Amino acid sequence: MTGSRLRQDVRSMKVLVANKFHYVKGGAERYYFELARILQRKGHAVVPFAMEHEKNEPSEHSRFFVSRVSFEEDSGSRLAKAARVIYSTEARRKIEDLVTTERPDIAHLHNIAHQLSPSILYGLKRRGVPVVQTLHDYKIVCPNYQMFVEGETCERCGAWKYYPAIFHRCMHGSTPFSLVVCVEAYVHQLLGTYGRLVDLFIAPSRQLLERVVAHGVDREKIVHLPYAIELDEYAPRYDSEDYAVYLGRLSIGKGLETLVRAAERARDVEIRILGDGPMADDLKREVESRSLGNVVFLGYRSGEELTSIVAGARFVVVPSECFENSPLTVYEASALGKPVVGSRMGGIPELVLDGETGLLFEPRSDAELADRMSSLWSDPARASAMGRAARERAEREFAPDRHYEAIMRIYERVMQ
Repeated sequence: MTGSRLRQDVRSMKVLVANKFHYVKGGAERYYFELARILQRKGHAVVPFAMEHEKNEPSEHSRFFVSRVSFEEDSGSRLAKAARVIYSTEARRKIEDLVTTERPDIAHLHNIAHQLSPSILYGLKRRGVPVVQTLHDYKIVCPNYQMFVEGETCERCGAWKYYPAIFHRCMHGSTPFSLVVCVEAYVHQLLGTYGRLVDLFIAPSRQLLERVVAHGVDREKIVHLPYAIELDEYAPRYDSEDYAVYLGRLSIGKGLETLVRAAERARDVEIRILGDGPMADDLKREVESRSLGNVVFLGYRSGEELTSIVAGARFVVVPSECFENSPLTVYEASALGKPVVGSRMGGIPELVLDGETGLLFEPRSDAELADRMSSLWSDPARASAMGRAARERAEREFAPDRHYEAIMRIYERVMQ
């Protein structure tokens, strides 16, 4: 097929999009739905494939979704769950049925491990469907997704070396579950599942790209493309009220203990914490024990209420201590015209230009974080200028139309 004919064809494609969850559970799902909207707006048909769940968004294709499984709940056969993680015959059968019915031109995968399993790659290839996959985490080289265990970053695993996951109980602190994901990794390494059956990987951050390449992924099969954000949905606000915000899950690796210690050093800075998670109660007790009246827990918020709170902040704090990929919190802050005080960790420095769109600090350094927060807190004009620069950069680099053109080039490359 010639390049000109191919470009004409990709302008009206049918794209199968696969993700384990068909509701907004986290950043991966937000992008999964965002990309689907961008494609549909440009005239493409989008066919979803996911797992059944009561929270799912409505879909006319839900009859093809795989049955629900929960690895947190103590229900069902453990052996059956383990087998499904490694290879789900149900998922392969249903995706083949979906492909036979809908005849997509290309498949764009997101998070598929465990609930869907890599078995769907075999079904797609059997039906001759080209495959691209956006990497939202490190799963293809790290059994527990995160390269973070026992409170520390970890790069013990990689191609043909997954057994450390068992010794360190990397998956939910469970030896049996860690054994399962270790076996899963070895099986698909032996079969060459990802290397053979995914035509091209997309890395939202350069640091993720380099990290997975260092652990065995072919550099020729991965490209860098940041996420997109629907800028029209975010009205920037360049003034601010007297508070800063942390937005996200309250869990280990997010740098929340460092944030609390920094708040003690910078008591003039009011920090409103938006979100919930397993560390919530411990953090509240720590704040109370330190008598930190400048730290306020607002719990989980969403929609317009959440956007309004963030828009009123002087800045957003992202103190992560794990290898964040390309956190959407930074994209949203930029879209709202808010500077970010972020750690030099993972993909954060790619999104926060130090001294231009925000300020960076060394992870775990509460003294440096306190200094950066106090610096912006005492200079609202500087914070406003950085927020404007952040919004301008988002308009240049993360706008949907720009993202769409890049996605089309990727699809063309794969289809050729």
